Amino acid sequence: MKNKVVVNFLLGSLSLALASLSTGALADGPVASPQVAVPSAAPAEGDLETLAMLNTLKQKYPATNFTKVEKSPLAGIFEITMGKNIVYSDSEGRYLMFGNLYDMTTRQDLTAPKRAAAEKIDVSKFPVADAFTRVKGDGSRKIYLFSDPDCPYCHELESQVFTKLDNITIYTFMFPIESLHPQAKAKAESIWCLPEGERAAAWDKLMAGTAPAAANCDNPVARNVSLAESLGIQGTPTMISADGRKMPGMTSADRIEAWLNGQG
Repeated sequence: MKNKVVVNFLLGSLSLALASLSTGALADGPVASPQVAVPSAAPAEGDLETLAMLNTLKQKYPATNFTKVEKSPLAGIFEITMGKNIVYSDSEGRYLMFGNLYDMTTRQDLTAPKRAAAEKIDVSKFPVADAFTRVKGDGSRKIYLFSDPDCPYCHELESQVFTKLDNITIYTFMFPIESLHPQAKAKAESIWCLPEGERAAAWDKLMAGTAPAAANCDNPVARNVSLAESLGIQGTPTMISADGRKMPGMTSADRIEAWLNGQG
């Protein structure tokens, strides 16, 4: 079996993993997670070894939130999920290995699907009342969009991509990045100050180059910024699917079609 399963640890992915989770983070505080809601660790029912491993980890690293503990295909090695981070450990929790586990017989990356699942966002927690909504066709496919009024790539996404998509509902959370676009916050607030039924049309006009008249009112823009930051969103546009997969940046209509259909 050892010849069939190869552990590809501490290679190119090691530096990325260490950047998001150092061993010091285990001792000093919880691992940051972009999830809106993080479930408690859930070992397999009746699995005494897994339960013992979870208890060992909690005793050694009480400040860390362990969201899942499972046995790996390697004897004596456990797969541990901490928010969006996945590591492998011995039964004593002393040695942690960062990287991907590969089954070379089936040519499968066993870690990547687990990491993708851990990175999914619970969109049911999104405050959609803080977004304006656009529906095309039957609206059956959902996109949660974080967009900056002055972001050029956001403008391209609207004019070159969304115009080619059908049967979508787009919930747009205006997320101005003031360090890049100093006027974006005021534009976002001005759009929100319009009657609810006029916001989507005003956004479309803004994407075409016509800014809204300046206005001030109670608005959710600051909350949207906080939400984006809590999800680890650092740039615009960023899209999130109904099942919680993230698609950052400008891309093609074909790629979004595939993504909406569960691919990638």
